[in-house]
Amino acid sequence: MRMIFRELNRRTGPVELEGEVTLQGLEKENPDLLSLDPLQVNILAWKEKGLYQVQGKQHTRVKLNCSRCLTPFSQPLEMEWFQAFTDDEQQMEAWEEEGEDVRLVQPDQPTDLTPFIREALLLELPLAPVCQPDCLGLCSVCGSNRNRESCDCDRERVDPRMAKLQEFFKNQD
Repeated sequence: MRMIFRELNRRTGPVELEGEVTLQGLEKENPDLLSLDPLQVNILAWKEKGLYQVQGKQHTRVKLNCSRCLTPFSQPLEMEWFQAFTDDEQQMEAWEEEGEDVRLVQPDQPTDLTPFIREALLLELPLAPVCQPDCLGLCSVCGSNRNRESCDCDRERVDPRMAKLQEFFKNQD
């Protein structure tokens, strides 16, 4: 998705853009991400205090692998982002001194907003996705999905430092 900022110089109000963005290759970067629908993106841009302000809202549906039971599941994602731009290098340096993230653009050249759309999506993806909040995961002994079937495996973990003490108490019985 591209935007030419000179359009904001000619208008008194904000500019709205809507579109669909397809991000390729994210499945290779994130092993839990199985598929990604195209993002529906709404952009609102305006000029204020010499800065081009861009606010993005986007949503999509992703298919992920559950980190506990490895079952694929779909999940909707909604995200927002904001970025400020300027065409004045001195103004950019002044804003950066104040700790603001301002990007330099050429107002007559199209600016690609896809990196900001992509970054917002990556930040919204769960670090350890789960198919449901109470997912029981896989049995650590037999590997069965504990959400679908129960098993009688002994999953009691013994601290190796206390294993000898446990043997001592077994011998006293």
